[in-house]
Amino acid sequence: PEGADAVVPVEQTDDAPSRFALNSPLPQQVLIRAAVPVGNGVRPAGEDVRAGASVLEAGRRLRAADIGILAGLGMAQVPVVRRPIVAILSTGDELLPPHLPLAKGKIHDMNGMALCASVQSLGGVPRFLGIAPDSVEAVYSRLEAAAQADMIISTAGVSVGALDVVKEAVTRRGTLSLWRVNIRPGKPLAFGVFGAVPFFGLPGNPVSALVTFDVFVRPALLRLLGSAEAQTPQAIAEVAEAMTSDGRRTYARVRLRRQPDGRLLAYSTGTQSSGAISSLVNADGLLIIPEGMTEVPVGARLPVRLFDQAL
Repeated sequence: PEGADAVVPVEQTDDAPSRFALNSPLPQQVLIRAAVPVGNGVRPAGEDVRAGASVLEAGRRLRAADIGILAGLGMAQVPVVRRPIVAILSTGDELLPPHLPLAKGKIHDMNGMALCASVQSLGGVPRFLGIAPDSVEAVYSRLEAAAQADMIISTAGVSVGALDVVKEAVTRRGTLSLWRVNIRPGKPLAFGVFGAVPFFGLPGNPVSALVTFDVFVRPALLRLLGSAEAQTPQAIAEVAEAMTSDGRRTYARVRLRRQPDGRLLAYSTGTQSSGAISSLVNADGLLIIPEGMTEVPVGARLPVRLFDQAL
């Protein structure tokens, strides 16, 4: 109010709180128990955000606090990048949707749901195209239905088997500029365009699919989202148990444990089979074993690609 320069909480007075109850008349005088400095309990204009200050930079994914500060500044709307639509296709005669009971020679499709979740966690809009059998026509038909998407991801069908038909389906209306990468897991990776839409053909093994998504698709999707930070956070860890590699760049699934002295130790999550998705479920990140390194001794310091909330 006019003429005042400080605020005193009622609990710092000798008046009973009941005197300040809702709908009760305010007292004309109160007894304050201690000296009150000028500005006590007052938040001056500009204390939080100064006039002309930059609040949020372009390329930042809006979090809860970001939305709060925008609302506090009276900004009900701000320009943002449209969330990209990512079409996801699982392929394989052996696949069944998760809700159906298993039959002989069949397995449940893990990749479709896992990749939808991965896309959504980054801010994209997943559009699951379902499961296509190992037929060029069937795969092509599903890809055609995704021609208006911003990105297409398929799993399986990009290796060298007789039923690996995805490459042929893609090249009917596009091109492949990359096929196979020298990493483990995830060697049979394809990249190109279908029509004008970027296409990623990921391996069929669940671990390979998710690792190649993290290494190759994630940065591309973050760029489509307008993110200024497309790189995955990394940390340096000491290997706590000896490991081996076949000489390719290897992404080993590891658990991380911070030691009292600040060191970060990396422990294998167990089998590194590309079909053992439990190795990812129990992992905090991917230990990067560089090309040419076949023996990884205890104590070796290597980078780890961190999963969200790993540390």
